[in-house]
Amino acid sequence: GNQGTPMRSFLPLFALAALTATPAAALSMTSAQLGTLFCFARLSSDMAPVLAILTPELADLVHKHLPDGADAATAIPWQSTPDYTDTCEAVGASGTADEPVIVLSFGFRDPSKAGYADSLVTHFIDKRLRIDDIRFGSGTDTLRKRLEAMP
Repeated sequence: GNQGTPMRSFLPLFALAALTATPAAALSMTSAQLGTLFCFARLSSDMAPVLAILTPELADLVHKHLPDGADAATAIPWQSTPDYTDTCEAVGASGTADEPVIVLSFGFRDPSKAGYADSLVTHFIDKRLRIDDIRFGSGTDTLRKRLEAMP
């Protein structure tokens, strides 16, 4: 039938967009795309896409502290606070071209709960942008420090 037609016409457009987005760094997502992917993963509580884009060192640390059968979305402290946030968006970047830091803004529908910003610390591995750590708020607390402090 006709049901496959929309998907077939969608794929070439997507492929074209992927090719024309950033020819120089065609292998990698942009920092904005990586931040958006992280936010989608957090809001959907499915961290599989994020687990696939961690540096090998951070991936090892995460898997070491992820019990068998545990949900990565809740077992790993991905955000400043464990509370589910209603909004998450990549709002900016700092750092350098080689090691971008992606600033994420988290918010709540409940006006009594204050939003906050965390930052994805990234660098390139084999020309692909990967998450190497997450800086919580504006202090020195990070995902690596929290994981290393876990039993």
